Formats: sequence, C-alpha cells, structure tokens
Amino acid sequence: MRLPFIRRVTLRAFTLIELLVVIAIIAILAAILFPVFAQAREKARQASCASNLKQVGTAWTMYSQDYDEKIAQANNPAGWDHCPTMPGRSQFGGWEGNLLKPYIKNSKVFVCPSVPGQTINNYPTCKLEGTPGGTPGLDYYLESYAYNYVSMERWDCATSASVVKNLSAIPAPADAMVFWDSTTAWSDCGYMGGCGVWSQRDVPVYLAKKGRPLASGMQTGWVGTDNFARETPHNNTMNVAFADGHVKATDWDRLKWGQLNINIPPGDPDYNLPVTGVPANKNQTGMQ
Repeated sequence: MRLPFIRRVTLRAFTLIELLVVIAIIAILAAILFPVFAQAREKARQASCASNLKQVGTAWTMYSQDYDEKIAQANNPAGWDHCPTMPGRSQFGGWEGNLLKPYIKNSKVFVCPSVPGQTINNYPTCKLEGTPGGTPGLDYYLESYAYNYVSMERWDCATSASVVKNLSAIPAPADAMVFWDSTTAWSDCGYMGGCGVWSQRDVPVYLAKKGRPLASGMQTGWVGTDNFARETPHNNTMNVAFADGHVKATDWDRLKWGQLNINIPPGDPDYNLPVTGVPANKNQTGMQ
C-alpha cells in the first residue's frame, strides 16, 4: 500500500537583523510623528487659551461700559497685604481679574492650559475663600496673563497718582494690547525701566529663549527655564487680547510699540517699530 504524499512545510522566523530593521523603522516613524502630535495637542490648548482671553477681554469691555466707559482700574493704599480689600484690587498685589470676576463667574478662565499654576497674585499671605480665616470674594491665586495697565492708565505728575482713562482714549482699539500670555501677572513699571515688560520680563525672556542677544538696558534676572516655558507657550506664539475684543496668536517680533503703548501717537516713528527693537523716543515708552 502506497502512503499518501505529505508535503513538508518549513517555518521560517524573522532573523535578528530583520527584527532590528523593523524596530528601527518604527522608531523613525515615532520620531517623526510625536512632534506632530505634540504640536496638534498644543494647538488645542492654544484654542482653549484664546477662548479664555476672549472671555476676559469681553468682561473688561463690559466693565467699562457699566462704568461710563472708564477703563477698569482699582487700587487700595492700605498696602500690598491688606486682605479685606484684595477682592476689589486690580493692582499692587491684586490683579485685573478681581474686578472682572462678576462678569465671568469663573476664575478658572484666568489660567492658560499650557502653563497652569503660573503666576501667584492676590498676595499669597491672604487666605482663599472657603479656607479657615479666608477672605470673602477671594477664590484664586494663579493666573497666566498680564494686564497692560501701564498703557491703560495715565500718570499725573502733579498729584503722583494714576488717572483713569476712558475707552475713547484708545486711538486704535484693534491694535491696543490689553491681555496676553505672559511670564508675570503685572505689566507694571515704565516699559523700558525697572521691572518693565521690555527691560526685565517678557521681551528679554523671549529673546533669550530664541538664543538672541539682549539689547542694552535689558536684564537677565527673569531669564530661566521656567519662564522659557511661560513665554510664547503655544508653539512659540502667544495669544493677545486687544481692546476691540478680538484675540490673535502672535509673537513679540510681530508686535509693535504702538500696540503695547497706546500713549505713542500713530505718527511717531516708534509706533510701527517691533517691540523687540529699541525705540528712538524712549520717553514715549516710560523710560526717563
């Protein structure tokens, strides 16, 4: 009797070299795709941040409309750590959000999802509402945006006091910066002197982050890894809320001095100079 033919099958496994080639291909694809995924995720956070700033900017406008178009501004001479007045203070220990909260009802919009827990304001010695000994109306410490109150107020040298402006004092609302992603809560001091945006804070950090030299007069005390993450946090751009209510992604090279400081007249040569540049008329920017 003849046995049926049985075909012999030989199983062949991957060789070590073939496995290494496959792993290498996967690693290359991952290296290509992961940054793309990270950028897409950051783009979503940027959109959320822009929504936050849109709400904050709208609240800022609503406040002004309710107060005869006076720009939101409040301080208390009782001192930085005077907690009872903190919920109504927008400067010197407090922040603009304290005045705008009644129009927003949610202080979480003051925090950008890309840099949560960024800047402590409302003087941390004061206790939050809901905690033992807490201050009524004080429900947040952390926020991610600067308020441009140096530009939005007028300093009266005769009385050594700030004078509240009207919205009508803003010559170009679509260009006037009000809030932006920042390394700090306060856009205080003269722009080019002391603790200003140009001399110490956002602009020097931005230039250092890009590996560019700082201009004469800029300080390095604010430069550091933490602030690099906070400066232009959205794929090297930042969101800015303007006085007319719109929000735009941009960076300091594309922003002009006339947008940062509404006190510079449109005909001034410095008006269209990028904020990263050194203006010719330094007195216009608050530098004595």
